[in-house]
Amino acid sequence: MTDVDTRWSARLRLALADRSVGHRTADVVLDEVAQHCAATGETPEEAFGPAEEYAAVVVKERIPPEERVGSTGTHAEHLGAALMGTGCLVLLAGPVLWVTRGAMLPVTSAGLVGGVLVGLVTTGGNVTFTLAGSRVRAAVGWGITTAVLTVLAAVAFTTLPATDLGRIPALAVSALGIPLLYWGVKHGSDSAADTAKAARAGTGTDAGTGTGTEGWLRELTRLLKEEHGIRAARAAELTAEAAEHLRATGARPEEEFGPVGQYAVRLADEDATPHERWWLRDGVRSAALGLLVTVGLTWSAFSAGLPVWQITVGCAAIAVEVAILVSSLVSHWRSASSRA
Repeated sequence: MTDVDTRWSARLRLALADRSVGHRTADVVLDEVAQHCAATGETPEEAFGPAEEYAAVVVKERIPPEERVGSTGTHAEHLGAALMGTGCLVLLAGPVLWVTRGAMLPVTSAGLVGGVLVGLVTTGGNVTFTLAGSRVRAAVGWGITTAVLTVLAAVAFTTLPATDLGRIPALAVSALGIPLLYWGVKHGSDSAADTAKAARAGTGTDAGTGTGTEGWLRELTRLLKEEHGIRAARAAELTAEAAEHLRATGARPEEEFGPVGQYAVRLADEDATPHERWWLRDGVRSAALGLLVTVGLTWSAFSAGLPVWQITVGCAAIAVEVAILVSSLVSHWRSASSRA
């Protein structure tokens, strides 16, 4: 297997994991791909197409519709994942501060307020990222909130008094990560989250989208667009067809089509390949993350007054990361144009 084939297989495994496909099923799929390519001499890309698109095909063919309802997680689960991520970062922050700033840290009004806001920014950023693949409106709301908190944190660090209020052990910062992890686990496994997921599957109470036919239709549109990646115009068309059918028959949507989540899955399976959001592609995400990290490190080097050659290396690395990101975007748009 060549390096290109290995990277394709790795992208497929990641894409399957993103779609909540278990590792055993993923192993079977990858074994089948390897056997097919060995028998035909084709590459995985030639035989099965882009890894992300083939992952969507695998999910449609091998995962029952009822198991795919609500697979993107509830708001509580997204928040729990974000809190756990923030907790892990806070746990690591203590030892890092100990090494870089010493065993005892000075406490100032600016540092205290700014630090709390940075923690909120981290949590908001995590929630925005986890929601971006399934609930675009909620992700936009969280993203705007995170941006506002970022500005407030910068204002706090630069304008509030820097008077020394005392000192705390650096490792005490890590202790704050423990309740964050606990709250994250609690939110992620809360019975309310299970109730909400059951409601989305049509086995519990209403999922907060409104009662009656209008609420069912609104939820159908949202599910098609945000959870199944169908374009807004096509989602509106499918919803209009369902509404027209209900008006003609006078039936209730649950009686005619079943639970809204399962019906959305069936429509998505019958429709064309869902539109993949460009910012969720593995190459784009990796390049964007690398760019952010590189910019952060270069800015830190500039702020710390490090030698010019180190800052120059950082700027060169930024240029490379920008080139990789642009290349990933161009590759995606060319692929989308060729399929259109």
